[in-house]
Amino acid sequence: MGLKTSRQAKSRHLPVAVANLCHFSFVDGAFVEITGSIDESYLVQFIDTRTHEIVHQAEIRTNHWVRTARQYFTPWQINVIRLKDHQLVFTHLYDCQQKRVYIALESKALGDTIAWFQALEDFQRRHDCQLICSTFMNALFQAQYPAIEFVEPGEAVHNLYAMYRIGWFYLPSGQIDFNKNFRNFRMQALGESAADILGLPYLPTRPRLTDRDLGKPIPGQYICIAVHSTAQAKYWNNPRGWAELVAYLKQCGYEVVLLSREGMHYMGNQAPPGVILLPPGDIGVVINYLRHAKLFIGVGSGLSWLSWAVGCKTCVISGFSYPYTEVDDMLRISANPDDCSGCFNRHPLDAGDWQWCPDHKDTPRMFECTRNISAEQVIAALAAHLN
Repeated sequence: MGLKTSRQAKSRHLPVAVANLCHFSFVDGAFVEITGSIDESYLVQFIDTRTHEIVHQAEIRTNHWVRTARQYFTPWQINVIRLKDHQLVFTHLYDCQQKRVYIALESKALGDTIAWFQALEDFQRRHDCQLICSTFMNALFQAQYPAIEFVEPGEAVHNLYAMYRIGWFYLPSGQIDFNKNFRNFRMQALGESAADILGLPYLPTRPRLTDRDLGKPIPGQYICIAVHSTAQAKYWNNPRGWAELVAYLKQCGYEVVLLSREGMHYMGNQAPPGVILLPPGDIGVVINYLRHAKLFIGVGSGLSWLSWAVGCKTCVISGFSYPYTEVDDMLRISANPDDCSGCFNRHPLDAGDWQWCPDHKDTPRMFECTRNISAEQVIAALAAHLN
C-alpha cells in the first residue's frame, strides 16, 4: 500500500509498500510531516501549479517535517518521493473546497481592517470553503457575514486545512518579507495587500458593516470631519487650514461635527473652533452620524475608511501617501506638484517617531506635503459636493 495520509482530498497514493503516515496542511505555508516506524528518506517537493516551479524541496526522514517559507496563497502541489527507489509515494493538489480555512487580519488599525475585510468573503466565495476569521473589530462585521465563523485574535482554531495572515510584514532588517507579502505593499492601494496575499484580483468593494439606523442625530445639514491621526505626517499641517475650512462650511449653513476620538487637543494639534465634538463612545454612533452626513472630510486615518465603507461622500487631505493608496471614489486633495510627497509609499513608517518625516525632518520643508495645501484648494475641490 502507498504512503498513508491524514488528508484525503485530491491525494494519490501509489501502490508502494510503505506503512508510514504523511500529514500535511497549508497553515502558515505548505507543510508535510512523515511519521511511522519505518526509517526511510523522502524528497518532498512543493510546486506552484500556476508556474510549475518547484518553489521548495527538501530531503527528510521518517518522523521529520518540512514547511515552505512562502506563506501567501499558492495553489500548491505536494509530491513525496521515496529516495531509495525514487518512487512517487504521495501527491496532493491544493483544494480547500468545504474545508476549514482560517484568515487572520493582523492589524489593529481601523483603516487596514476595513480596507482588507471584503477580500475574505471574496476568498470564501471563490473557493467554497468553510471560512474562519479573526479581526480586532469582529463586532463591526459579524452580523453582516453569517457564513463566516468569527473568532478572537489568538484564539485556538483546530482542524484547519489552510491559514493565511493579512498584514504588512517586515524582516528584522526592515525589508519587506516577501514570503508573507506577494508584492511591495507600499506600491499599491491599501486594500490590494489582502487580495495579493489571498491570490485574488483586487476589487475595492465596501465591506458590509454591522450597524443600526438611530435616526438623524442633529437637525439640519451637517458635515463630519476628523482632524487627528496616528502620526504628524498624516495631519493636514497647514496651521490655518481647518479653521478656515470650518468657518467657510458654517457660512454655507452647515454644522460641523468632529468625529476624532482624540478630541480638541492631541499631540500639539488643535481642532478648529466652532465644531460639535462627538464624545468617544460606541462606533455605531459614529457610523450613524456618517450615514446622515452631507459629506466627510478627513486625513489619512481609519475614520476616512469608515466613512467610505458607510457610503458617505469622503474627502481625504493627504500628502504623505500617493493618491493610489486610497480608492478611486474617495475625493482626494493631494500635495502640490512641487512639494515633497509620498514618503509613506517610499519608506517604512517609524511608528515610534511622532515627528517622522524621512525626507525633511527638522528642516524648513518638514511636512510641506500638507502644510502647503490651502483651505482655498480644499474648498474648491468640495464645491460640487456642497450644493
